[in-house]
Amino acid sequence: MKNTQVKKYKLSLFITLALIITISVTSILTINSTYNYYHIKNRIINEIKEDSKEAILSLKSNITNLIISYSINEYEKLIINELQSKDIFAIIVKDYHMGKIIGKDAYITGKIKNSQTNIVDYNNADKNQNKLLENAFFTKSVTITNSSNETFGIITIYITNNEINKELEKIVKDTLFNTVLLSILLTLFLYISIKYYILSPISDIINTIKDGDETGIPNTLIPDSNSKEISALTNNINTMIKSIKTSRQTLEINEHRLEYLLELSPIAVRIAKNRGEYVIFANKAYSKLLHLKEGTISGKNPKDYYVNKETYEHIIKTLEKGERIYNIMVELNIENKQTWALASYMNIDFDGEKAIIGWFYDVTNEKLNEANLYKALELQTTIFDNSGYLMISTDKNGLIQQFNKEAEKLLGYEAKELINIYTPEIFHLKSEIILRAGYLSKELNKKVQPGFEVFVEKTKLGLKNEYEWTYISKKGEHIPVILVITALKNKNDETYGYLGIAQDISQRKALESQAKLASMGEMIGNIAHQWRQPLSMISTIASGILVKNELNITDSIDISSNMEKVITQTKYLSSTIDDFRNFIKENNEKERISLVNTIQKSLSIIKPSISNNHINLIVNLKDDIYIDGFENQLIQAFINILNNAKDALKEKIIDDDKLIFVETQFIKDDLFLIIKDSAGGIKDDIIHKIFEPYFTTKHKSIGTGIGLSMTHQIITEHHNATIEVFNSTYEYNNKTHTGAYFQITFKDACLIS
Repeated sequence: MKNTQVKKYKLSLFITLALIITISVTSILTINSTYNYYHIKNRIINEIKEDSKEAILSLKSNITNLIISYSINEYEKLIINELQSKDIFAIIVKDYHMGKIIGKDAYITGKIKNSQTNIVDYNNADKNQNKLLENAFFTKSVTITNSSNETFGIITIYITNNEINKELEKIVKDTLFNTVLLSILLTLFLYISIKYYILSPISDIINTIKDGDETGIPNTLIPDSNSKEISALTNNINTMIKSIKTSRQTLEINEHRLEYLLELSPIAVRIAKNRGEYVIFANKAYSKLLHLKEGTISGKNPKDYYVNKETYEHIIKTLEKGERIYNIMVELNIENKQTWALASYMNIDFDGEKAIIGWFYDVTNEKLNEANLYKALELQTTIFDNSGYLMISTDKNGLIQQFNKEAEKLLGYEAKELINIYTPEIFHLKSEIILRAGYLSKELNKKVQPGFEVFVEKTKLGLKNEYEWTYISKKGEHIPVILVITALKNKNDETYGYLGIAQDISQRKALESQAKLASMGEMIGNIAHQWRQPLSMISTIASGILVKNELNITDSIDISSNMEKVITQTKYLSSTIDDFRNFIKENNEKERISLVNTIQKSLSIIKPSISNNHINLIVNLKDDIYIDGFENQLIQAFINILNNAKDALKEKIIDDDKLIFVETQFIKDDLFLIIKDSAGGIKDDIIHKIFEPYFTTKHKSIGTGIGLSMTHQIITEHHNATIEVFNSTYEYNNKTHTGAYFQITFKDACLIS
């Protein structure tokens, strides 16, 4: 039979105290009211008795003479008068004096009140009247005698309790009302007082204790109370709670230390006795290692899972000598599958018995992955050595740790000559390191010393670190490279070294030089064309002055005017020389430049060539910004775009259709430089390739394919901008034109007002 426990119903303390207070107050007031009731009742009865005594004595003194004189009617009147009293029910007179006359023992007469409280004659034969007399509340009789002590008669007064009951009923009602009212008032007063001073603090204590954690310990302390006693109680309880929490924490740490160490350990642990052949404890990881359910390992023999039983016997014998075994590789057979584990063993006392504890770390995956890892390392080494890039890694102090085959091939060093001996400074120009240290000091606003720090300082700060450098081979050859340096970090995000990946750009440099020389050649042609007219004017003026001088007709005013013209033309010639000199001047440091001024310098170089080909150049440079950049590089980039437009427009026959537009627009926070033409656009199947290196649609005698690739690199990598190209159809002078549309966007620009 299933045992069931009946839950005992418990009243709330609030309800219990309310009932106790109500019952107590009601009981006290009821007892007090009952006592008062009986006290008042007795007082009233005594007062009635005293009044009846006085009344009967008064009747006796008045009736005595009337009986002697046989004046029955007179004393009946007196009786009627007395009956007017509210408490007298009946007055009966036994008149022995009159009885003698009528021949009876006594003449009985009197008056009685009927049910309507009317006074009627007493009839001695009326049973109802006699019954009422028998049930009278109070009876008082007095004997009438003469001077000889002879009895003349007896007067009896009967008193009813009707009036007493009415008065007592009124008293009971008043008392009951007062009792109820006082009970309610006292109950409320006591309840509120007890609730505020006792129950509320107790409720706070209960609520605080009820709001506990999973162990039942309260989460918060009990608030203080205004009551001295309750405050002392709450302080003691709070102290107890703090102590329990501290003790509980200590207890949990002690209780779960072994659990944390063993049960939650990712390393499989088991304890076995009887020379290690009977398992008495195994954690979850050990169950998982053997592919068994938890709780099913107890009693099993670990030896059964060893592939080589002799290995296990050797382990036991070693332990019996008092030695310990650390990190040996054991081979296990689990569900007919080979499993490798790194194991350690030692002797312990467990529940008073000698036992052996074993730790096992499953390294099966590591074993299986070892071959794959070796292959991956081989692949990584192959990629490292044959990527086509020079890859050199260092420790955080700069000593070379790896030097790939490509670096050996290009620089002529063997890896063993450099690793853990030199830093990459060995194949860098010292002058270049010193120069770059100065640039970095200005850029980073901190002193950067020439040395290995020059290579890695920006990488340390999390900045992009990509620059052109010059490598020096073992034979002394100078090799231009693009070098990108990144940090090598461990799993804790700590830098343990650096990796430099360099690309030989000798060929690109040669092509860039060719492109620059081609631009310079074209510029020289432009200069020659521009100089013809000024030189012709200077020659004409000089010849005129010479002739006039020979004819002695020179005029000082005329000479002054002609000299001013000569000066103007020479300034123009000087300006073109300055443009040429600035264009070919190398500058490796960024400077603050106006974009519009840079565009105008580009236009001044290429404008004569555009004019020679009868191309209409429309310029609208309404918005300008300052940028930090390489002005010559930007001039080269803009010239490359303009040259492509010019070359495409050369084939057009109608001069009015040869258009190149150059304009700037500031929209929101970006400045857009737009260069578009009317050459018909770029074919859809090649437009996505035009920024690729060495791609060109021109004949190989006039095109290298490096121009727009350089332009893309200059704009995107060195000037924090973007360049896009697409075909555009637009209206100009009431004619529809189609051509290439280059859009260069400078992000987050600040407009020059």
